[in-house]
Amino acid sequence: TEENTMLQKKITTVVGLIVLVSMILAACTPTTVVQTVVVTEIVEGQTVERVVTATPIPATAVPPTPVPEAADTIVLALQQEPDTLHPLIGSMMARTIVNSAWLLGCMGQDETATWIPLGCESVPNVDNGGAVFVGEGADRHMEVTYKIRDDWRWTDGTPVTSKDAIYGWKLIMDPEMEVAARTATEKIYDMVEVDDKTFTTLFMSEAQAKAAAEGTLEGNIDFAAFQADYAESGYANQVGAVVDPVYWAVGVPGGFLPSHVIGDVPAAEQAAIDWTTVPGDGPFYLSEWIPGQEMTLLKSDQPFPLGEPAINTIIFRFYAETAAVISALQSGEVDVVTGTGGLTVANAPDLDKIEAAGAYKVLYEPGYQWEHIDLNTTKFPLDDVLVRKALYHALDRQAIVDKLYFGKQSTTDLPIPKGLSWGWTDDYVKYEYDPEKAKALLAEAGWDCAALPCTKDGKNLEITLMTTDRADRQALAQVVQSQWKAVNVGVNIQFLYGRGLFATADAGGPLSSRTFDAAIYTWITGDDPGHLGLYDCASIPNEENNFAGQNYTGYCDPEADKLLSANETDPEISLSIEKRKPVLQQFYTLWTDAVPVIPLFSNTRVYVVRAGLQNFKAGPTQYAADAWNSWEWVLEK
Repeated sequence: TEENTMLQKKITTVVGLIVLVSMILAACTPTTVVQTVVVTEIVEGQTVERVVTATPIPATAVPPTPVPEAADTIVLALQQEPDTLHPLIGSMMARTIVNSAWLLGCMGQDETATWIPLGCESVPNVDNGGAVFVGEGADRHMEVTYKIRDDWRWTDGTPVTSKDAIYGWKLIMDPEMEVAARTATEKIYDMVEVDDKTFTTLFMSEAQAKAAAEGTLEGNIDFAAFQADYAESGYANQVGAVVDPVYWAVGVPGGFLPSHVIGDVPAAEQAAIDWTTVPGDGPFYLSEWIPGQEMTLLKSDQPFPLGEPAINTIIFRFYAETAAVISALQSGEVDVVTGTGGLTVANAPDLDKIEAAGAYKVLYEPGYQWEHIDLNTTKFPLDDVLVRKALYHALDRQAIVDKLYFGKQSTTDLPIPKGLSWGWTDDYVKYEYDPEKAKALLAEAGWDCAALPCTKDGKNLEITLMTTDRADRQALAQVVQSQWKAVNVGVNIQFLYGRGLFATADAGGPLSSRTFDAAIYTWITGDDPGHLGLYDCASIPNEENNFAGQNYTGYCDPEADKLLSANETDPEISLSIEKRKPVLQQFYTLWTDAVPVIPLFSNTRVYVVRAGLQNFKAGPTQYAADAWNSWEWVLEK
């Protein structure tokens, strides 16, 4: 009947709704839902009620949200493998980064470039009484006293003592020790042990400085071996006590070195030390070094005075190419890409994608690093200042920054960063991009540049441009090559494995032995603009000084030396920023006019860190290297 038909439709509709409601409820709750209702239907002409239970539908499983867990191992990427971990040999930043985790020393800087005590109780200075002037007249000199923390120890359990600080100074001042530079250390006359945990550094007086220049100064080291250095640095004309703008750091020149372990190793054999056998004074010690692969640092079982680290193992892993570093990030193989991990703003497109995936954070930080081209001013054809000026004018540095670095670097003309250093000035010789002026200067120098390469007196204007094999540096060198070739200067490019460019002279390093023509690399300056050791005559590496010094360009100007000495050693000038500013301005005018260096740009520091890493605080200078506070790191992943 029509009534029966209507009832059947109602039953069908109700049952369908029951099933639908059951499915919806099942999807909205983690437990199985069984919905029971009573329906009415016609059975043999009679209206009856019957219980209807929908078929249970299993709940859809909701995966649990992953909970980050604390990790006890952290992997950091380096694109350079250190040639040595000896803190007094070489100048590789990769070495400084590794050492910052296990060889801390007396003091350092934090992420704001503020000086902080580490193994010492304080940073001694004039204001807190840790530094004082003693004596009168030509004997007046500065004394700086350091107090080592009572609980500061080596990772083998031996206490760090004053002997470990004094040993470092004597090692630097050993003529057989091939150190990167000893310009600042040569200002020290003596280091005296007060007790096991206290020592005092005595800077030279005027009388001692003059005696050093004459070769007659006597003391606890062989001052006569460095007479040429003192003479070239103007010590014969010293007026007043010898000082330094950062005297508190100069006073611990070698940091702390474990004299009880390496004290018997002759200076000439220090480069061969196996550092896996040497204790550190930090929270970790070097356990293993697999050449070409990685270094492993393990947490020391000796309590660390500044706080026990949450990390048990630090691995510094070496990658030969930037592409390999990017791949390691994409696969999650590393936790941190360090400042020498080979990444630059040129990698921004890839890094943006990696950061968007959520596992990493990309940090772009300003710093004191500046990319530049060193020119060998004593080697043909770059011994002609007109040629050097022509090369400068032939470079379109802004185009380089825009093309290779997405406009994220800032071109610079000075060896200090604009906006960060108080020493910056706008008064110096500038070189705008002007190919026609470059050609005119080459013509003035006697070169016929009608064809590539320019010629003069049967000789070609050709140079070899060296740099590391890092991907962005290869691209940079090729752009520089093309721009110089545009004015018919012949350029051959040579890419060297990271430490090849920076190897010691004994190992054939082209910078240290000064066999290069032109070289692209990065200097990392401190927050105080001091350039002794880089651009003074006494710091030119040569056989006579056992290739000590980092003035690889060979730039030597007696007038510039006087200004550098005044800026860093004159007690009436060097301790006052306002008095130093005009002195630096005069130096920068001479320096830019001579063109020993072509500054390219201030490097933006690029770091990549895992999102779960806390307290990574890499600073802007070499005194706040990437792992300076490794005991504070906490990693969750």
